[in-house]
Parts: sequence; structure tokens; C-alpha cells
Amino acid sequence: MVDHFKDYNDIVGDHPQNLLATSLALNAYLLTGQAKYHDWLLEYVDAWKQRTIDNKGIIPTNIGLDGTIGGATDGKWYGGVYGWNFSVVVPQTGALAHRNTHYLGHVGFTNAYLLTGNDEYLDVWRQQIKRINAQSRVVDGKRLTPRMYGDKGWYNFTPSPYTSGGLETWYHSMKDSDRSLFPGNGWVAFLDGKNPGYPTSALRGDLERVRNRVAGSRADTTTPDTRLADDPMRYNPASVSSLIQLMLGGLHPGHRGQVLHARVRYFDPVARRAGVPEGVAALVESLDDTSVTLTLVNTDQLNSRVVVIQAGGYAEHQFTGLKQGDTNTPLDADSLQVRLAPGAGGRLRLTMKRYTNRPSMRFPWDRD
Repeated sequence: MVDHFKDYNDIVGDHPQNLLATSLALNAYLLTGQAKYHDWLLEYVDAWKQRTIDNKGIIPTNIGLDGTIGGATDGKWYGGVYGWNFSVVVPQTGALAHRNTHYLGHVGFTNAYLLTGNDEYLDVWRQQIKRINAQSRVVDGKRLTPRMYGDKGWYNFTPSPYTSGGLETWYHSMKDSDRSLFPGNGWVAFLDGKNPGYPTSALRGDLERVRNRVAGSRADTTTPDTRLADDPMRYNPASVSSLIQLMLGGLHPGHRGQVLHARVRYFDPVARRAGVPEGVAALVESLDDTSVTLTLVNTDQLNSRVVVIQAGGYAEHQFTGLKQGDTNTPLDADSLQVRLAPGAGGRLRLTMKRYTNRPSMRFPWDRD
């Protein structure tokens, strides 16, 4: 165990993964509305935005205690534990592992975007993706792109382009030009109307993943004294990515400090809780910059259901209109209530202004 961490020494200073702390400030702001949390988050992200710009568009992985890029790593912007140059030998196998976690900093920029809707926070990562992919080279007829940077320049070239944060950048911007930042995606193709079988295949895949992970956990023969503390994570059966995509039109927060980014969210006004009422199914079918199209179905054949649809995970959006069939209804609210008769359902197209409201964790009936 000691050998495993013998190279984890250059920890002085600031690192992009500390931007994960902005999720703490964001949660505090969502709960209290106090400006100090909002202001601190933007001040810290702004500092990293400027550091990235000053470093020619690549986020540095060490900021010294004096505030300078590479200040604690002999001036090397790529230094530090979990930095661009952090390649270590795995003692158990002798293999070289590249453990660069600069990408965790992306969380801070999306948190800032949630608060402001300012494209400058997306553009930092957008430009980094383009700059790293510009370093690709063709070897034996294959285009390779680097993932690491050291004293001799870029290294650890791989056959796939650098796309870290690409999907998220497009999701927030909704710009067609940002689609080039990430490879083909089954969910996005479904939203475009080109992959109609995705909901079924995705949910079946998640259920299969649950089965496999439970089976793996039951078959695991390791003991607490022969494994690392995070080894059992490979058997975590929770599989909700597809549900978040398909029901909320959102991105799975994962386990690295991200918050929920969603186009809509549902609430049960009768039970006074978050989530769809019992027996209600929801499917987000398309997204664009100004609208979301979704279908709601009440599977209960005997009882009606009432569901509240909120604009955004934290009411950061504002509904401006509703179209159902040939009927258009103007709206000016961050949520609306829908009554579903027994066994009834319908497709709704909701127009909206995105990132125009102060986000809040308050439930719809608790907001002013």
C-alpha cells in the first residue's frame, strides 16, 4: 500500500480538481440564496479561467502558493500530483499508469454556467479541446491524440480524439458547432430523431449492468485487508444514467462532485415530494436551445395523477409557452402543473428561456 502512493508527493498549491469544491458553494447557494456563496464560486472559477487563458488555452495543473502558474513545481504548468505529467508505476503490475485528472476542473466551469448562462465559461473548455486535438499526429496511417504533457512535450498518444467535457459543452450551449467536440452518441442521436430504439436499448443495458455488478459482487473473493478502499466501486449496481437522460433530459452527475444538470424535473404535489407521481412515466424526446418536447403517460387505469414540471433542475429556466396538438398556450413561469386522467398521456412541447432565473433547491410550492 505504501509503494502504491510513493510518487504522490507534489501536492503543494492549487489543482483543477479543487474546482470540485465549487459544488459545495453551489449547493449552499441553492439552499440559502446567500450571495456570498454565489460570489465566491464565480471568483474562484474566474481565477481558473484566467489561468487557462494565460497558459495558452490549456488548464495548468499546478498553481503555486504565490499564485503563479507552476509556482510549486519549478515553473512547470503541467506538474503536480494528478497533473498533466503525472505518470506513475503501478507496483502490483509494473505497468505505467497515466493519472491526469485535470478534467475534473470542468465541473467548476459548468457550475458557473448554471449560475450565469455566460458562454465564456464554456469557451474555456471548448478552446482547450480544440488545442489538444490540434496536437494530434498520424502514425502508421492512424491519427493519434495526446493525453499527457511532460518535459519533452505531449505524450501518451491514443487513437481517439480528446473529447473530455465535449458533450457537456454542447448540452449547455445547444450550439450545432459544438457537436464536433464529442463523438457519436446514442442519446443525442435519439434526441435528433435518428435513433428511435435508444430508450429501450439503454434501459435494457442498465438492467443488464445491474445484474452483472450484483453477480460480480457476490463472486468477489477479496477481503478488506487485500484490496484498496475504492476497489468495490466496480460492483456498484446503481445505474441511473439512462433514466436521467430519458426522463429529465439531463446529465448524470456521476460520483465526482458534479450537480444535476437537467432540462426539466418533476414533482408530486399531492405527496409533496420530488419525482413523478406513482404510475406516471415520462420521456424527453427532443431538446434545443429554446424548447423541450416530452411525453407524459399515466399508467394507472383507475386514478388520475397530477404532476408538476419544473424548468431545469433548479428552476433556472423559464417556460414561455406550451404546445399540445394544435393548441398553443403562452406561459411565463418556472413550473407548470399537468393533470393526467386515468390511462391518459400526451406529448408536450415546452418553449423556454434557459439560464434566466436564480436557481434554487426549493420545491415549486415553496417558491415565491
